[in-house]
Order: sequence, then structure tokens, then C-alpha cells
Amino acid sequence: MQIITSRDNAKVKRLASLHKRENARREGLVFIEGERLCRDAFESGIKPFEVIVTEKNVSWAEEYAKEAEMTVLSEDCFKKIASTVNPQGIACILKQPVLEKEIPFRGDGNDIYAVLEDIQDPGNLGTIIRTADAFDFTAVIMSPSTCDPFNEKTLRASMGSVWHLPLVTASMDDAFAFFDKNNVDSLAMHLKGEDLNDADLKLPAAYLIGNEGRGLTSETSAKCTRLVKIPMPGKAESLNAAAASAITGYVLASKRK
Repeated sequence: MQIITSRDNAKVKRLASLHKRENARREGLVFIEGERLCRDAFESGIKPFEVIVTEKNVSWAEEYAKEAEMTVLSEDCFKKIASTVNPQGIACILKQPVLEKEIPFRGDGNDIYAVLEDIQDPGNLGTIIRTADAFDFTAVIMSPSTCDPFNEKTLRASMGSVWHLPLVTASMDDAFAFFDKNNVDSLAMHLKGEDLNDADLKLPAAYLIGNEGRGLTSETSAKCTRLVKIPMPGKAESLNAAAASAITGYVLASKRK
């Protein structure tokens, strides 16, 4: 077993470059680091083509990534490719999953969708995906301007959920055409909406959340079936996107038969 010990090794330099999301994205790759993130991907059926470990983690790689190429680095070299302060010595490279273009529809009367227009915070996106997974949503629909779901911060916030449900990239026009065709109620999360507790909610439904600073565009809000808001008796003016998504997702999930 060969262990790479030089930080100037060409392989180490390439791995360090792929850790930068823009470089990996250009090559259609995803670089993930940490035992939990890697294991979640493997157990969800995602097959890595390269696993990178320190010597003490070779047996872990042999167990979880038997068919993948294995690269063994010294502790010092691994620190060069890692983003964490105290790296675990486990990372892998995956082929980037293709985001779906077609919106799935179960048709059992219980479909729920989270629709995101220009969400820019990777932590918010990952948490919303995790919420959608927890409440068994049909899909998360993202506008083309929404941030990258395979950003490392998104992956960490999703806690593996990014691998568990359909992630769809679609324009708002295409999303509304789908909702109209399938009689899906579209709920705009909006400060001028009616209280969520008072709204006559029914499934199938989609709730739409806009950019963290600007909210939904007026064009998108106008196309929705209704505007709704979460009642907030306290002094805060608003909730962040991920918190609003979790509350709304729970309320809609409770309407399932």
C-alpha cells in the first residue's frame, strides 16, 4: 500500500483543487469530506469512484467503498485537501447526480412540494431538503438561480437527505404549468398572506419560498393559488427560509389522509 506523503504531489494538488466547488462542478464531480457524509451517500446507493483516506481509515474504505479507487494520504497531506479544522481522514469523489427536469407526481392526493425561488444560502437549502425528506415530500423544486445543492454547506445541512428525494430544476413558469395540469394548490409564503392556521389547505399542494432578502417576486406571488403567512405573535418581523419551510411542511403533512 502506497501512502502519499508530499503536499506537493500532483494527486494531492488535484484533490485540493476539487475541494473547491467551482472546480468540481466544472468536471461534473462532487467532493465530500467526513465519515458521516460519505457513509450517507454510499448507503443511499451513490457509488464513489474514488475514496481518499489516511492510513488509519483504510479498513473503513475497504468496507464501504470496495469498488472504488482508494488513495491513501498522510495526515499532513489530508489536511491540505480538507476544509475542517480537525479532519477525520475520510473523503470521496462522486459523479455529480443529474438534477431532474421533470417534476414527479405520485397522484395519491398527498403530494407536497417545496418550491424555492432564488434561495442563496446553502445552509437554508440543505435544511429545507432535510425537512422535505423528513415529511416525505414528492420533490424539492428549485429555480435555476437557486444555489448549488451539492455545495458542501448544503450537503452538511441536509444530513444525507440530498440523496433521498428528487431535486428538480425548473423555471417558475414550468412549475406553475405542472401545478395547473395536476390541480396542485400553490401557496406563496408572503407577509401579506392569510394566517396559515386559518387557510383552507388541501392536498396536493406546493409552498413557495423566495430569496432570503427579497422574498418571492411579485410575478410568482401573483400566480399562486393563495398567499399565506405563519402567525408570529412575537416581535420578530419574519422567520428565515428554513424555519418557515419546516413549519409549513409540518402543517401540510398533517393534512394527509
